[in-house]
Amino acid sequence: QLIPETAERFGVRDAWDPEQNLRGGMAYLRWLLDHFEGDLRLALAGYNAGEGAVERHQGVPPFAETQDYVRRITAMLSR
Repeated sequence: QLIPETAERFGVRDAWDPEQNLRGGMAYLRWLLDHFEGDLRLALAGYNAGEGAVERHQGVPPFAETQDYVRRITAMLSR
Protein backbone atom coordinates (compact mmCIF):
# COMPACT_ATOMS: atom_id res chain seq x y z
CA GLN A 1 0.00 0.00 0.00
CA LEU A 2 1.35 3.36 -0.99
CA ILE A 3 0.51 6.75 0.43
CA PRO A 4 -0.74 9.15 -2.26
CA GLU A 5 2.53 11.11 -2.53
CA THR A 6 4.60 7.96 -3.01
CA ALA A 7 2.09 6.52 -5.46
CA GLU A 8 2.30 9.67 -7.57
CA ARG A 9 6.10 9.70 -7.36
CA PHE A 10 6.26 6.19 -8.81
CA GLY A 11 3.64 6.63 -11.52
CA VAL A 12 0.64 5.00 -9.85
CA ARG A 13 -2.44 6.75 -11.19
CA ASP A 14 -4.98 4.51 -9.48
CA ALA A 15 -3.80 3.29 -6.08
CA TRP A 16 -6.88 1.05 -5.89
CA ASP A 17 -5.72 -0.89 -8.95
CA PRO A 18 -3.83 -3.88 -7.49
CA GLU A 19 -1.43 -4.19 -10.43
CA GLN A 20 -0.54 -0.50 -10.41
CA ASN A 21 -0.12 -0.51 -6.64
CA LEU A 22 2.15 -3.58 -6.73
CA ARG A 23 4.24 -2.15 -9.55
CA GLY A 24 4.56 1.16 -7.71
CA GLY A 25 5.48 -0.61 -4.49
CA MET A 26 8.14 -2.68 -6.25
CA ALA A 27 9.56 0.43 -7.91
CA TYR A 28 9.69 2.17 -4.52
CA LEU A 29 11.42 -0.80 -2.88
CA ARG A 30 13.95 -0.95 -5.74
CA TRP A 31 14.58 2.79 -5.33
CA LEU A 32 15.02 2.35 -1.56
CA LEU A 33 17.52 -0.48 -2.05
CA ASP A 34 19.53 1.73 -4.39
CA HIS A 35 19.19 4.77 -2.12
CA PHE A 36 20.40 2.84 0.94
CA GLU A 37 23.17 1.14 -1.06
CA GLY A 38 21.69 -2.36 -0.85
CA ASP A 39 21.05 -2.31 2.90
CA LEU A 40 17.89 -4.41 3.10
CA ARG A 41 17.09 -3.43 6.71
CA LEU A 42 17.20 0.28 5.87
CA ALA A 43 15.21 -0.25 2.68
CA LEU A 44 12.51 -2.12 4.59
CA ALA A 45 12.46 0.53 7.30
CA GLY A 46 12.13 3.17 4.59
CA TYR A 47 9.27 1.28 2.98
CA ASN A 48 7.44 1.16 6.31
CA ALA A 49 8.27 4.56 7.82
CA GLY A 50 9.51 6.57 4.83
CA GLU A 51 13.08 7.20 3.77
CA GLY A 52 13.07 10.54 5.56
CA ALA A 53 12.52 8.84 8.93
CA VAL A 54 15.42 6.47 8.26
CA GLU A 55 17.67 9.40 7.35
CA ARG A 56 16.60 11.46 10.39
CA HIS A 57 17.31 8.56 12.74
CA GLN A 58 20.43 7.47 10.82
CA GLY A 59 19.14 3.91 10.79
CA VAL A 60 16.00 1.95 11.52
CA PRO A 61 13.72 4.40 13.35
CA PRO A 62 12.80 3.62 16.97
CA PHE A 63 9.16 3.06 16.05
CA ALA A 64 7.80 -0.25 17.36
CA GLU A 65 5.80 -0.86 14.16
CA THR A 66 8.82 -0.26 11.93
CA GLN A 67 11.20 -2.33 14.02
CA ASP A 68 8.69 -5.19 14.11
CA TYR A 69 8.14 -4.91 10.34
CA VAL A 70 11.88 -5.10 9.62
CA ARG A 71 12.26 -8.05 12.00
CA ARG A 72 9.31 -9.99 10.52
CA ILE A 73 10.31 -9.49 6.88
CA THR A 74 13.98 -10.31 7.39
CA ALA A 75 13.00 -13.43 9.38
CA MET A 76 10.72 -14.58 6.54
CA LEU A 77 13.49 -14.03 4.00
CA SER A 78 16.00 -16.05 6.00
CA ARG A 79 13.85 -19.22 6.04
